[in-house]
Amino acid sequence: MSRRATIICALLVLPYLYLAYWWWSVLSSDNGVFSNELIVWSLGLMFLSPVVLVLLGGTAFISGTRNTKASMAQHDYEGAATSGGCAYFGLRALIAGAVLLVGMAWWILDTPEPGRDRLGRICEESPHGSSVRCRPDPKRKKSALDQANEKRRQEWWR
Repeated sequence: MSRRATIICALLVLPYLYLAYWWWSVLSSDNGVFSNELIVWSLGLMFLSPVVLVLLGGTAFISGTRNTKASMAQHDYEGAATSGGCAYFGLRALIAGAVLLVGMAWWILDTPEPGRDRLGRICEESPHGSSVRCRPDPKRKKSALDQANEKRRQEWWR
């Protein structure tokens, strides 16, 4: 990777290294205290990790691909192999981050049908609007025969 790509990757990883140091200092000390800041930073960086994976993977993939082409043009096969490995792992990180981003977007943007909650139950508001009651959908309920067959299968595995 080029010097610029290395600096970009190091800057992206720096908050995670600081958070790891923070957790290590809390867990290794005798009077380690969990703070709200530690939890919030941990959750924030956890949800940002797919973005960081995409950025690191994209940087490594593009840089590795360019260096592989340049090394092959100069007949430097050792450098081409090293750069090709960097491009390979960058592509893997890029794909993993993209899959995580799509999964998180689907999870956040998924909306249930009107009048239902995320579990598929039917939800009804009280006449005054002060409370909501949810009940199972009778159409989605398994028949007695299906419940008996499922119970028999579970007992067979035990």
